[in-house]
Amino acid sequence: MLRWLGFAPITRLISLVGRSTPGRSARYRLVALALLIACGGATTVARAETASPTTEGTAPVVGFDRGLLWRIDKATAPGRGPNPSHLYGTVHIDDPRATAFNANVLRALEQSRVFLPELLPDAASAQAFSAATRAAPGQTLETLAAPDDFERIAGRLGTRYGVPRSVASRLKPWAAYVYLSQPARPMGEIVDAALIRLAQQQGLAVRPLETVAQQIAAMEAVPVPSQLALVAALARDHDAALAEVDQLVELYLAQDLAGMRRLEESAVRDDPTLRQPMADFMEQVLERRNERMLVTLLPQLEAGGAFAAMGALHLTGEQGLLARLARAGWRVQRVD
Repeated sequence: MLRWLGFAPITRLISLVGRSTPGRSARYRLVALALLIACGGATTVARAETASPTTEGTAPVVGFDRGLLWRIDKATAPGRGPNPSHLYGTVHIDDPRATAFNANVLRALEQSRVFLPELLPDAASAQAFSAATRAAPGQTLETLAAPDDFERIAGRLGTRYGVPRSVASRLKPWAAYVYLSQPARPMGEIVDAALIRLAQQQGLAVRPLETVAQQIAAMEAVPVPSQLALVAALARDHDAALAEVDQLVELYLAQDLAGMRRLEESAVRDDPTLRQPMADFMEQVLERRNERMLVTLLPQLEAGGAFAAMGALHLTGEQGLLARLARAGWRVQRVD
């Protein structure tokens, strides 16, 4: 079984382009599920989850397995430097329990000067993303996939997402994966979109961590054989994968980052042939993106008062943003 819910290769792109054109909504329904990843005196700091400051590349990774809201400030002058910043782990789904933000999250956002989502969806980015999903002749899903795999993938896309076979046949493999990685139902306001709305209502500057071109490039960088293996496995086990949304949500609500990661990594245990495809996917879509996000994030942390939100699994692990920041000498504290 391919447990794809842990990693978020691409944040939700609102299908603005297709809304005004009858008959074209399927083409623009590229709304990705999260594959999957201090507030005044009331802040509770989990000391056990705090990494000792040291230089990049030398600190042992401790903690960072549980928690969604994290306070980031200068380890050398806590409380005396710029205002603290915050990182918040999201899940790219529309469950109302996930968008019912607690008081600490709302307070941290209110006290910030800038909000940094993964991506700021708009019509231009949706159009660029849609165009990028269409493959050149000879590189299409129908051309590259095994015949049985293509028939299964096209069947899932058609019956569950309304994607015509003529469109499915021209998709890039990663694009088919993105389609199949969303719930087979209309999506409401996801966590990321709710935070963008709140930030805009509060008059915060909103500056995305990534561009749509960078997110497309991350998917394109996954080797094509790995793309094909992943989308074929997802199509084969699609019923089970969709059923795992509930499990993912429960782990997210429990703020169990390690549990979400284990859910995804269990794909390799179920099917060892996915070990290399999953490693390729994780390297490009999670780890390399973490590196790029950090380039954008660091100047904002230096200035203080930043609130950044990204898929929760970008936070955890040795190559996660929290461990990277701790190794770079930042004080990283969980806010309950």
